[in-house]
Amino acid sequence: MKHRQHTLRPHLSPGFTLLEVMVAVAIISIALVTLIGSQSQSVSLAGVSRVTLTASRLAREKLTELALADAENLGAESGRFDEPFADYGWQVDVQRLEAGNLGFEDPDNMLQAVDLLITRGDPARVVYQAKAVLLQEPPAGAIQ
Repeated sequence: MKHRQHTLRPHLSPGFTLLEVMVAVAIISIALVTLIGSQSQSVSLAGVSRVTLTASRLAREKLTELALADAENLGAESGRFDEPFADYGWQVDVQRLEAGNLGFEDPDNMLQAVDLLITRGDPARVVYQAKAVLLQEPPAGAIQ
């Protein structure tokens, strides 16, 4: 029994050529490098988002603390947060708003401007900044 040869390509054996394999490997390599790069970027963005979210939460906490504090004791201060956020710090500057800054009279000095910076690491770098206006309780007998 004789074996029949392929009539279309009688001199070639079935399979891939070296060039075809090299092109396939190149395409797969490019695809993998792109996927690994995007994965790395995703991990990096997730870390930045985590830091920003934590800093915004800590800023809200600090602004609430300042709003509940005695207005007379507020001023420029700084400090660090307690565990588990000990690598975060805060700097606050509180100033009374005057009539020239407001555009109206504030006879009881109830409004204060707060600049709050949340920092992280050592040396500290600013990761979040908040500005707010606090309305303090009026003095007893001020509202009639």
